[in-house]
Amino acid sequence: MSDDPLHERMARYEQLAREARERASERDAVGDEVGDRLADAIAEAVDEAGVSIGAVDRSRDGHHYRFTARLDRAALVAALTDALPAGFVVSHVNDDGSLSIEWTGSDRTPSKREHGAVLKAIVAEATETDADGLIESVPSRTAVLDRAEQLGIDREDAADRLSRLATLDVVDIADGRVYPDTNFSRY
Repeated sequence: MSDDPLHERMARYEQLAREARERASERDAVGDEVGDRLADAIAEAVDEAGVSIGAVDRSRDGHHYRFTARLDRAALVAALTDALPAGFVVSHVNDDGSLSIEWTGSDRTPSKREHGAVLKAIVAEATETDADGLIESVPSRTAVLDRAEQLGIDREDAADRLSRLATLDVVDIADGRVYPDTNFSRY
């Protein structure tokens, strides 16, 4: 503890608090700018990936139809992989279309992280659940690798990354099928 008079310590405290407020404002402004630029990259990727429209229902008299617009999450993640600034990667895409983007802490994004994000999106897109959230069906390992190839990932790289995701308990590969595992939402 300092031997400075208490009023001097209090003056120093007020000075540091003022500087912290100023830095917090600067930090928030930079954070807002990063968010705006990421939103622009996402908008471009959504334009590229597009949405699929499906007829959900129609009235008995045939006068009313209901449709749903759905993002192809895997195509979106693949497009975002190309559109995001270096160092950023998609970490998760939710059923409602919301997504999380993570800064890797580096000035470049490792291709393994990018490939993992795409593979995870492929599994999420192909996994079907019932109203209670219980899994009804999951994609085969072959289907996941085929889709990864369609989205521009080398098949061998995709297979290696899928194995790594299994090691991290992000997916579980059993009987030739790929299931979301305990860490699926984490990575």
